[in-house]
Amino acid sequence: MERMNHVLKYILMIFGVITILSGNSFANDSKDVALVLKSKGDVRVKKAATKKWYKGKRGYRLDSGDIIRTSSNSLAAIMFTDDKTLMKVRDNSSVAIKGKREKKSITKRIFCSVGKFWLKASKQNQEMVVETPSGVAAIKGSAALFNISGAETKIIVDEGIFKLMNKFGEILVNAGETGILTRNGEPVKYETTDDEKVELDLNSEDSGDMELKIKFKDSQGVEKELNINLEEKK
Repeated sequence: MERMNHVLKYILMIFGVITILSGNSFANDSKDVALVLKSKGDVRVKKAATKKWYKGKRGYRLDSGDIIRTSSNSLAAIMFTDDKTLMKVRDNSSVAIKGKREKKSITKRIFCSVGKFWLKASKQNQEMVVETPSGVAAIKGSAALFNISGAETKIIVDEGIFKLMNKFGEILVNAGETGILTRNGEPVKYETTDDEKVELDLNSEDSGDMELKIKFKDSQGVEKELNINLEEKK
């Protein structure tokens, strides 16, 4: 965990340097809200601006409204560029991110219709929201595994507190508890089972291959590529 925190801080610093080199001061507050930290298998990104699909390679920069889709045996790790908020999107998932840059932070909304993802949210200046077909989860600074189908959303909470809401009511789900949202009833929760704890451990963060390539254009419009080796020295 400590190593991952150092890695993410380093990436944020590098991203700030790239912003200066490219002459982009985030005049468009919906651009570059996140980037692909890790990509495995078939990961695709649908750009909000062009409505076209592209390969979601490591280092790919994401704008508000972009959709990330993973196929079988695939994975995408997504990091928001204002803090260390991290998502690990598992296979056969579809996730849309929306963000608006306000001062030094990004207001974040995640939309998921189907799939599974692990989320570790840094402490937010403003409430972060995950929207699903069966309800909404509001987050301040927490970690959990989301498993979403058309009829149900399951949230296994590892750290912090999540507020689950739909038209039937709302509840607070704490670390060590699992919350359920459905379309036809009020949210419920129970103590996380042993099997769910194993599932949580299997889907939480890992180090993996930590070489990162980020493409950017300098102030003259020339495309360049920055290679970052994030492996910890022995």
